[in-house]
Amino acid sequence: MGQPTKSWCKHAFSYYSKCDVVMNNLSESFNATILVARDKPFLTMCEWIRNYLINRMSTCRVKLDRWHHNIMPMPRKRLDKEIFMSGQWTPNWSIGDECQVTHSYNGQQFIVNTA
Repeated sequence: MGQPTKSWCKHAFSYYSKCDVVMNNLSESFNATILVARDKPFLTMCEWIRNYLINRMSTCRVKLDRWHHNIMPMPRKRLDKEIFMSGQWTPNWSIGDECQVTHSYNGQQFIVNTA
């Protein structure tokens, strides 16, 4: 009771963090992970969880050390796709300051006139 209710009581949280989905998914995945250790005595279960977390952090650290890019894999995959798609645009400079940009995608052609 020495802690302020704003830090532990759900009714005192701000409106932006009242979503149950994050907490439920987190607790469900945690419970599924420790399922093999839940039938052990309390100290043994805590030791198993400690070892699991150490191994997980170590594995993540090794993976991170091997990754030599500034962007993580999934966002990088999406970015590479967007870069490829943007390479399909071709500018058609006409006389004067007008530029017409064309893009062909799946058999359709899009023309953007920037004049």
